[in-house]
Amino acid sequence: MANNERAKPIVQMTKGEELPWSDHRSGMLIQFGVSGELTSSEHVFMTRQKIPPSMRSTPHYHVNCETAMYILKGPVTMRHGDELEHAHEAVTGDFLHLPQDAIHQIINPSETEEAEVVLCRNASEELVKDLPELDPESC
Repeated sequence: MANNERAKPIVQMTKGEELPWSDHRSGMLIQFGVSGELTSSEHVFMTRQKIPPSMRSTPHYHVNCETAMYILKGPVTMRHGDELEHAHEAVTGDFLHLPQDAIHQIINPSETEEAEVVLCRNASEELVKDLPELDPESC
């Protein structure tokens, strides 16, 4: 390849309405949009997730990535801290940022309505460490 030439990047698109929903380890339904496996992404992981009424994820942290979250349909409670001692009450239209290694738990406080979020991480796949001892009532 000549010095003034460069490899042409390939832009990929996945159509959300055509993507399957699958069960997530925490009880959520998940739709993968961008990942290493799906799009050959090297540094981005993006999903859409439906959170059933009253669902509480297992407390956990991500050992290899940060997470950004946009609330499509709330409310959503994000507990965080070493003992989950803090909480943010997020509503539709809010954004959340979770640093790498931040212990957290997502909760749908509604007993009747599903919540929905878009997640983006700065790694093509997530590595998770679960901490079920922090909340025995979680999934």
